Amino acid sequence: MRRGAWHQCGDRSQKLVEEQLQQKAGVGVIISPRDLSRKNAIAYAERYRALGAELLLDHQYYVPDFTNDRFDSYPISRFRKGVSSLNKISDQDLTDFRNELRIDHQELKADAVIAPAVVYQAGRADIVQLNARLFAAAKRVASDLKLPIYATVVLGRSVTASDQTLQTMLSQATALSCDGWYFGFEFEDERLPSVRETVRRCCVAGLTLACTGKPVLHAYAGPMGLLSFGFGATGVAIGHSQNLWKFTRDRWMATASQGGGGDAPARFFSNALWGTIIYPDETSQLPAAIRNQVITPSLFSGPVASNLPWTRWDSGKHLVYMLAKQFSTMATEKDPRKNAKAAIALLERAISLHAVIQQNNVFLADNTNAYQTNWKAALEDLLRDNQGDFDFFDLMS
Repeated sequence: MRRGAWHQCGDRSQKLVEEQLQQKAGVGVIISPRDLSRKNAIAYAERYRALGAELLLDHQYYVPDFTNDRFDSYPISRFRKGVSSLNKISDQDLTDFRNELRIDHQELKADAVIAPAVVYQAGRADIVQLNARLFAAAKRVASDLKLPIYATVVLGRSVTASDQTLQTMLSQATALSCDGWYFGFEFEDERLPSVRETVRRCCVAGLTLACTGKPVLHAYAGPMGLLSFGFGATGVAIGHSQNLWKFTRDRWMATASQGGGGDAPARFFSNALWGTIIYPDETSQLPAAIRNQVITPSLFSGPVASNLPWTRWDSGKHLVYMLAKQFSTMATEKDPRKNAKAAIALLERAISLHAVIQQNNVFLADNTNAYQTNWKAALEDLLRDNQGDFDFFDLMS
């Protein structure tokens, strides 16, 4: 698994990802069957590979009975059924499932196999057993293709509600004999996770997986990927859309929307704020000295410097590029403690700048300053309370 930013494909993001790779932003791509037909996935995979990216295919069995037209273009999707039905899957059907999984990975020329898995839930031994069966099938495919196998560990809210349920589930999930972890953590329904305890538990879970000595790819990380290298992650998955900024099962529910936003104004992602500010409505209210600190330019933000019109689509490109570059820098440092301290320092500066903005009677929308303080505190908690885990990680590295 390459260290750095991975592009988590979502709705309408395929060309955006290609453009990012052309600018050397990102080391890999995670193909999403929910948003890309099989035929187009094969075509884009070839283009991404030509640009030097590693490629993974996430079959997205999190909510296994959800499907759509794009999912249906993958023959393996005939096995998309409810958990109770999947628990009864026959050996013959599991063999057919394995064969379809092998064909998909062969044709996309993937660099590893992500084992399909359902979201882990507390008290659901049947899901643990089902995920073990799906993992065994995927591991055999990986062995046949001579590829690494990554176990999918996506922790649902019932698991993440307490330290006890979290550790119980992690002890079961880490029994899988894999070459790496594809890690997701389900948060509450908010734009970005902001509850200190929940963010801390996410970091603890990631560190626990990293302490197995195997690489961790933090899926659906988005801007919170700033914390990921601090808990030992190898890769951090990013995307332009808010529904790619954290894991949520809502994205695979029947009523899930395909993008949206209409004529919403562009949000400028500022490294200095580690958050967004509405352009031009809010940026124009800032005194020049503060605005110069907030506007952190990229290859995709040229019009902003001249107060020219700027589209919401280009703001998404800017966000992805800025995240990729920040995470690329952090990926060069392999000591998670140093990365955690670097993230804390960045968040401290962001908190101070947000305070200066409010002192100038400018109050930003979107709760864009609601999480930085708690992210900083969560990392500080992690460094203080999990020293033994960090020491063990050092021994495993």
